[in-house]
Amino acid sequence: MKTRWAVLLSLFLFPGMLYAQEDAARTLDSVVKAYAGLKDFTAAVNIHYDTEVMKAPDMKATFYYKAPDQMKVDAKGIFFLPREGAFFNPFMFKPEDFEMTPMERLMVDGRKAARIRLISKKTRKIHQDYILTIDTERHLIREMAISQFGGRVIKANIDYGRVEGFQLPTRIEILLDMPPAESNETRESGPFIQRGRRITGKVEITYSDYKVNSGLSDEIFKPTNP
Repeated sequence: MKTRWAVLLSLFLFPGMLYAQEDAARTLDSVVKAYAGLKDFTAAVNIHYDTEVMKAPDMKATFYYKAPDQMKVDAKGIFFLPREGAFFNPFMFKPEDFEMTPMERLMVDGRKAARIRLISKKTRKIHQDYILTIDTERHLIREMAISQFGGRVIKANIDYGRVEGFQLPTRIEILLDMPPAESNETRESGPFIQRGRRITGKVEITYSDYKVNSGLSDEIFKPTNP
């Protein structure tokens, strides 16, 4: 009798769960497809810190991106930024690379949106759990929350503008709640990071002066220092 009820329950529940997962995959895939023609871009970025433990003036840098996953930041001096969320990679979340759990439908700035949770299928030294809020009308990631073992939480809010046919970031606000900085996770400098203190606050990154599909060479992304 219990077995029969279990079978009947699965017939009712699993199709709905499967449909929801497929819908989440389509939502994520729509973001990737929106940038199918994006080969590369260059942008000027300004980095503004608003935290208690990091004392640093605004920094200017040049950000280079080449599909699908090459990125480089060219700046004078040493700066601190979390790897996740700070710089834009439209192909970071390929549906086939993640286990997906749909969470809710909602409205963001008057537009329909979906929130989904992602866990990478790839083996990683540090477990990461992503929650994305996706504008389903324009196929844009508007919010990203990343949590890791050890209480490391990073949230990113992204504003966009149209540049040569693509929606590209104009501003990314990073909200930090992290354990004391570790050298293998961030690029950092002792003079403006007070070690031993939890890092909280926000970092604002503004993008401007885009150059899109200019044919960036792979040589740009090779490390300049051993």
